[in-house]
Amino acid sequence: MSRKVKLCLVQFAPLSYEREKNLAKALDLASRAVDEGAKIIALPELFDSGYCVEDRDKEFGIDFSNLNHPTLQTLFDFAKKHDIIFIACSIEKQDDKLFDTAYIISKQGLAGKYSKIYLWGDEKKRFNFGEKYPVFELEIQKDLYVKIGLQICYEIGFGEGARFLALNGAELLFYPSAFGKARTYVWDLASRARALENGVFVLAINRSKEEFSQLSKQNLYFAGRSRIINPKGEILKELIEDEGYILEEIDLDEIKNQRETLPYLKDLNLDLNQEILKKLTLLN
Repeated sequence: MSRKVKLCLVQFAPLSYEREKNLAKALDLASRAVDEGAKIIALPELFDSGYCVEDRDKEFGIDFSNLNHPTLQTLFDFAKKHDIIFIACSIEKQDDKLFDTAYIISKQGLAGKYSKIYLWGDEKKRFNFGEKYPVFELEIQKDLYVKIGLQICYEIGFGEGARFLALNGAELLFYPSAFGKARTYVWDLASRARALENGVFVLAINRSKEEFSQLSKQNLYFAGRSRIINPKGEILKELIEDEGYILEEIDLDEIKNQRETLPYLKDLNLDLNQEILKKLTLLN
């Protein structure tokens, strides 16, 4: 049985506070990708609110227990109509707490979510820290299942999260991001490293252009460079700075083949690593 699936990464510049316009832009690009056979469509970090909405974070926070929220309902209706899966990222609201949360929407509804554990810079003033690394198994098409892990933006530089997800079965790692242009060199190296060291496909979805930050009172410039990376760490497709999308049919069997060629996960000595961590803890 073929284990091939078409993936799409949508790259654009979400506008601050403009949920309806951002949703319209995302769905316009997603519609084109669906016409080309995309089954999984991934969107950037905080794609619906814009990244720089610090003064109105609570207003844009989503209660994920309510699928009737405009963002969730819009994505769900599209996913149900076209039989696709969305990987998205929005501000989550849990009572009086806010989180930077990536999530999965399928034709059945909310299929899973993950809250960012490693917050970058001023995000620590805005959001609470996530605490878990879940892995989600989804049926992409009839009898074709895939295990997905979620990380967000800055976390592309933390190999521990990707390794934990891979050890728990993740085959695809999605990184919805608003990654800064000044650190493009990090994005370039870290995204490929996470794929190679774990024998997974890395789907790194970044936003483009700039947005005005209410906290720093200056424009933040974003790197773009959304990319699809195979388990060898090779870039299959990349979109530099433009708005648009990239589409690629990947073969999930490449994961098993690469892990046999470079058995990093099999040869990893977890017991030794735990002993080293214990010693470091005692030293500190």
